[in-house]
Amino acid sequence: MFDNILILILAYLLGSIPFSHIFPKLKGKDVRSGGSKNIGATNALVVAGPLMGALALIGDVGKGILAVYLAQQLSGNLWVVALAGILAIVGHDFSIFLKFKGGKGIATTGGVLLALDPILAIIILLIWVLMILITRYFIPSTIIILAMVPVMMLVLGKPVQIVIFTLAAFLLALYTHRLDLVRFFSGSEIRADEVINRYRKQ
Repeated sequence: MFDNILILILAYLLGSIPFSHIFPKLKGKDVRSGGSKNIGATNALVVAGPLMGALALIGDVGKGILAVYLAQQLSGNLWVVALAGILAIVGHDFSIFLKFKGGKGIATTGGVLLALDPILAIIILLIWVLMILITRYFIPSTIIILAMVPVMMLVLGKPVQIVIFTLAAFLLALYTHRLDLVRFFSGSEIRADEVINRYRKQ
């Protein structure tokens, strides 16, 4: 029991490592004061350039993968594995190293899904990209896909622990994107192509 608690604490601490904040800092940039001001890989790209953005993305995805991998190796209990995945995302969203502030958790969620089921995670990624191309909106596409994932897991007969993880990941994303959704429903959320054009001009 104590070992499992340590694994979960470690998962949260791994998730809390703010790679999207750390790498831009190497170039003297602060994502909290530039671009969208979000502590995420996309904003790291905007504020500090492609290399720092790529490193931030790798770090944010990697910590989700590592949290699940360690839980699998050190415990093997699927409840512990699922909770480790959730806590890695919570750590990203509410980092102890940033006074419990953070990003929106999408890259870390992707990392956890990759560790749990790589093939399914790639399929989900492709569907997400397709939806963005169709709708031309990042945020609604992301929320819709994350809402679909628990249903997919149920249909595919995945263990209840994995279904609960994907439901928790959806609810966390819903919370962290709440202001973006307000902008979308008020008609003020910009489209994906507009975001890209803005970033190119910076």
